[in-house]
Amino acid sequence: MSHTYKQTMPSRKSISCSKIIAISILYLAITATLTAQTPNFPERMPIVERPFSDDPDKFSFAIIGDKTGGGLDKWPVFDRAIDEINTLKPDFAIMVGDLIQGDTRDLEQLAAEWKEFWQHESDLIVPFLPLPGNHDITNPVMYEYWKEHLGRTYSAFTYKNCLFIMLNTEEWHHPTQAEGWDWEKGWFGEEQTKYVEDQLAKHPDVRHTFVLMHRPIWLYENSGWEQIEEALGNRAYTVFAGHYHNLTLHTRNDHRYFVLGATGGGFTPQEVREYGAFDHYSIVTVDDEEVNIAIIEPGNIHPADISTTAFKDRLGNLLTFKPQFNLNRGQPFSNGNLEITLENTLEKLLEFEIVFNPNENWQISPNQLSFQVKPGQTTKTTVAFSVPSNDFLPLPIYNYSALYGGEQLLNSRNLFHPISREDMRILKDWMLLGPFVLGVTEAPADRNEVPQSFLEIPLLEPNPDKTYQGQSGEITWQEHRSESERINLNDAFGDAELAYGFGTSYIKSPDARRVFAQIGWGSNLGRLYLNGVEISGAAIPGKHLFSGWAHFELPLKAGWNTLTILSGDYNGWWDYRMEVADATDVLEFSTQPTDSQD
Repeated sequence: MSHTYKQTMPSRKSISCSKIIAISILYLAITATLTAQTPNFPERMPIVERPFSDDPDKFSFAIIGDKTGGGLDKWPVFDRAIDEINTLKPDFAIMVGDLIQGDTRDLEQLAAEWKEFWQHESDLIVPFLPLPGNHDITNPVMYEYWKEHLGRTYSAFTYKNCLFIMLNTEEWHHPTQAEGWDWEKGWFGEEQTKYVEDQLAKHPDVRHTFVLMHRPIWLYENSGWEQIEEALGNRAYTVFAGHYHNLTLHTRNDHRYFVLGATGGGFTPQEVREYGAFDHYSIVTVDDEEVNIAIIEPGNIHPADISTTAFKDRLGNLLTFKPQFNLNRGQPFSNGNLEITLENTLEKLLEFEIVFNPNENWQISPNQLSFQVKPGQTTKTTVAFSVPSNDFLPLPIYNYSALYGGEQLLNSRNLFHPISREDMRILKDWMLLGPFVLGVTEAPADRNEVPQSFLEIPLLEPNPDKTYQGQSGEITWQEHRSESERINLNDAFGDAELAYGFGTSYIKSPDARRVFAQIGWGSNLGRLYLNGVEISGAAIPGKHLFSGWAHFELPLKAGWNTLTILSGDYNGWWDYRMEVADATDVLEFSTQPTDSQD
């Protein structure tokens, strides 16, 4: 495919953050030409001043996707996108958030990350308008930094009879509202929503309205987007967001809603472009009443509908795995199978391969298979399993991949789970104690390293009458009932960082038995105890973790058993999900045993 990219990489010029001028007047002082037209900006609009196009009707602008959230080694991708935008020379460029890695309260670190970004952005020759993402504003400190060094967190302006609305999906980090944000009013808050409604009412007759934000809030439930969407009404408009690092075009009320992919951010690339997993930026051209959008990666231009929800829906239904397995403790061996169905509803040949990892306990037949499915065809196959009923851990893991028209489409791995989803009981009732000081000043460079201070933490039994010295003062055991399937320690312990805490629950068994259990860790460190004895296979970091999940057996005694979780984390965003198999519904779970423990 032809393109105009020239492989010349100008040296990255250093740039001072002082060049980013927070505007304090309604119009930019641009002096390039007497005929240059400038947008009507509000006060303190974040922008790097550069001349605007003087074409009174037709214009174009670029949209740059996420740079951060992984992709720390992908600055060359971002740099090349900047060079190509310069070659295409749109009127201006907008970035939909995640400019820096962020997630810090350290002002020196913030300044260094912004300096790095501006050094790479500085080669851009057109005006640049950033809006904040969750990596740019992660906490009140970063909110204040944005306000001081860049300007407004949300804004609107008009250009050539088009209205641009720049939303902030991270406004809930506002220093005066971060502790008491009213989530019933959605992600934007009353003030920002009112601002948008006023701007729409002020500009009812523009030829097109563009709404840009970081998170695709229209996909969230009770997000507050409904109110803005209602205010948009029947006008011509298009919506853009980022955040997911994967391109998808949605259609709502006959309007286009784009979730844009990354421009140098982290993700797992796929060769099939319809999957949407490739670096790109976008060029939007407004010509009279028409709005044309090109999706561009280095050397390629794609149509706007290359990755649609229709393709994703069909992709999601291509492959099904149906386990049928009975873990029978009364027999020496348990047997079952995995039924695999591949239904090709796409337009090209699918080539599928599955390979099971070696496992000493499990007999798997076949342990490797491959097949092809033409468009419109369906293929089914079965894998047989056999395992000693009392020695079935670790569970089998299989890797599978699919080629679509000879190009990589799927490449993933999965776990063969011998217990039916319906037989797993999720523990939602806990006694929690924390946060305590973890005893480290920063996260170790190797996240598989367990700090000695964590290994030396003594196990604590729940005592509602006892007071402990916590990270920020005196603390006591608190009863906690989770409305979700995960125990959110971030909420329970008040956004604590470099901290640890305990969770305790009780399980009553009618007899001594071994039961299958699993825990999904959302923390950096974790240990699990039953009746004061550590279950070694449940720890994080651990030997047999699968995507943060540990699978193990609990040796329950007759009567009440004490289950204790010790969880530690570095950045404070931590939780866990605990599940216990109870196919016959004979176990009892409680935070307060109804009789004395045996």
